[in-house]
Amino acid sequence: MKAILFDLGGVLIDLAPSRVFEHWGKAAAVTPASLAARWKIEEAYIAHEKGEMEFIEFTSHLQKQLGISLTQSDWETGWNALLGQPFSDLLPRLSALAKRMPLYCFSNTNKTHWTALTARTNHPQLDSFFQKTYLSYAIGRRKPNVESYRWVANDMGYRPADIAFLDDNEANINGAERAGLCTTHVTRPKVVIDFLDKLAASRSDGG
Repeated sequence: MKAILFDLGGVLIDLAPSRVFEHWGKAAAVTPASLAARWKIEEAYIAHEKGEMEFIEFTSHLQKQLGISLTQSDWETGWNALLGQPFSDLLPRLSALAKRMPLYCFSNTNKTHWTALTARTNHPQLDSFFQKTYLSYAIGRRKPNVESYRWVANDMGYRPADIAFLDDNEANINGAERAGLCTTHVTRPKVVIDFLDKLAASRSDGG
């Protein structure tokens, strides 16, 4: 293993989808559960995440999908409510590891979320650990497409087999495996901590 490629949401930072529906539900005077039941990933979502659609156009699709009408401010506030904080136990571990081997990030994210995330005071610290951050909206490529991993690996300058990839989404893990990356499925935050601690120990032992 020569480099590590991290997913972002659910791996390094907390996500709370329920907060999105809570805000939208309150603003539209409907139950969050009714919105969650109507929610699904459609072509507009993917286009927005690949940088092919602006947020204002995306919300017009959401209005039809969810059957509610909101101000742009409420759409955006609810949308960004998804984003939590970086898992605090990871920051010192990432800081130490970044001095010993190259770290990268590959995230399916949209410009709206990234703008909100980078405005937070603790996010620049997290981003500083990475040699490069690959964002789906910026590169026009999205997980779990196999070619997206190969493109990222090529840009990183490593063979896929030399890259360890961590993601909380099973489909993304499967796509990465088909591309030849070494994968770790993050089913809970402790999986990342254990991975980093084991790696730190092996590096200390000269492994």
